[in-house]
Amino acid sequence: MMKALKKYMLFVLLLAIVACKKDKTDFQSDNRKVTDARKNSTVRLINLGGYNQLQLNGDSLTNYVVRAPNDPNGGLYPGTLYFPDNGRLGTTWYIPQSLLNNGTAKVLVETKIYNPLKNPLEFEVREELQQGTDYYLLPTETFRVTGQPPFVKIPRSVASPANPSNFKVRILNLAAKVLPDQGMEDLLGPMSLTWADGTAVSSKTSNILPGQYSEYIELPYGTAQLKVLTQNGIQISGGGPDVLDATSSTIFGTTLTYSPVKTYAPGGVYTIVVAAKEFEIPYRSGNPGETVKGYQNSFRIINDISEPLNLTYGRVQAVNAVPGTKGMKVLVNGKVLDAPMDYTAHTAYQSLIVGAYNVEAVDASGTVLATKAFQLDANTNFSFWVHPDANGKTTISAVANDLSGVFVGEAGDDASSSRFALEYPFGIRFLNLCPDVPYLTMTTNNAQAFSSLYGFNTVAVNNLRPGIPATVAPYIRPFFDAKPYQMMAFRSSPSVVPGTWASDIPVLTGRSLIARPELYVRGELPNHEPGFYTIALVGSTKASATDAGKAKMIIVKHNK
Repeated sequence: MMKALKKYMLFVLLLAIVACKKDKTDFQSDNRKVTDARKNSTVRLINLGGYNQLQLNGDSLTNYVVRAPNDPNGGLYPGTLYFPDNGRLGTTWYIPQSLLNNGTAKVLVETKIYNPLKNPLEFEVREELQQGTDYYLLPTETFRVTGQPPFVKIPRSVASPANPSNFKVRILNLAAKVLPDQGMEDLLGPMSLTWADGTAVSSKTSNILPGQYSEYIELPYGTAQLKVLTQNGIQISGGGPDVLDATSSTIFGTTLTYSPVKTYAPGGVYTIVVAAKEFEIPYRSGNPGETVKGYQNSFRIINDISEPLNLTYGRVQAVNAVPGTKGMKVLVNGKVLDAPMDYTAHTAYQSLIVGAYNVEAVDASGTVLATKAFQLDANTNFSFWVHPDANGKTTISAVANDLSGVFVGEAGDDASSSRFALEYPFGIRFLNLCPDVPYLTMTTNNAQAFSSLYGFNTVAVNNLRPGIPATVAPYIRPFFDAKPYQMMAFRSSPSVVPGTWASDIPVLTGRSLIARPELYVRGELPNHEPGFYTIALVGSTKASATDAGKAKMIIVKHNK
């Protein structure tokens, strides 16, 4: 009996060992919206005409679902195989290779809405060898837009920049004649691509006639607010504002023209296209707050290739905050960063490959003033501030600049935090680089706290110590439609905030952020300009300080 029991137990043990070796089924879920193997052709539809339905070679690829205005499912549409999000044609769409017959396809697009709209457009697309091709679908007379064809065929570059740390960009002018039903101004004619301050990006991207496009140019990657100006210097809206002022194309209630601030990635290829777009505009014959729809020329940024992920480069600049110094150079691993700087000046940005660096600041004679070991990570932005520390010794502080426009709001009832991404940001941080002011507090008018979008961390403005930047939520974010405001310096202490107004330090205003007032050709300046800024207190408050070395606040703008 005992022998039989041992044999039984041995048999059970062998079964357990075999069971342990058995392969287990992998129950991982595939959450991809598109799960089939699909290769795109080089043909792309750029839908600027508001179409929402698509047929290819007679087959419907969208859902053709129409919702009534009071439908509880309004805005919710079933996905399709080729449009899994909502089953409707969006702004850009690559035609799959499998849907082309000998490189061609017959396309029909139209708009299906509750109030019937007859605007079908039929045309044929053809794939070109070794060349990307875009078919831009444009607003027509149905939308009170005249003087242009319903679509245009435009070649597209798919080649990366020659310099991998650069991006490529061009301007395409498809501006149309819009009817001035609601007082729309005339924005038709040659267009130019400019930086945020209105200076031309290149002669090659300036004065591009309607129906024409520039060649691609290469620019160093980075965060920029590219703008489009007419021949008369009028700024074209970049889309985006909730309500557009019809007579000036500005954000209604301000003198600002919307232009997104964007990080153009290394290796990226972009087309900035000017075309008519639908906006909400004030209803001239209605009550305050009432709006109607109208079309106006504006620009949009189109990615001509999938935007690359930056895992290779970071951006750095240097700022001279040492009173009395001229011709200072900052060397990174022995190479001069841009050009020599006088006091309060800063260098241009330079792209560096990620890694460890040795940073040196030298005076005009070559004497080393300060050194710093520094580790650069991918897709970061740093300013090397050369300044006296709390004891008056020259040092280098590497301050990270957040140019993402992303911030986290207040926690909800479930303790989760809201994440916001601003394309039209106003971000200001303050630094205390004056060793004579142990604690600095910044306020707006009459010692009042700054008004900031979704609030801000008080460490961004209270009791700033010399050479120690705030690192947790260090920005205030004024509202884009902010009233005129001041930026005032106070001598504070850990127990007294804001403290005593430092009347010897000149007050700045929001308009101090305006780089070139002549950009505003209509004559009326806005109360501030969008962008990412550092405002630093530099110099000395001692009686022995020279006029040039007296304490003051300087402004460094970190986007182009």
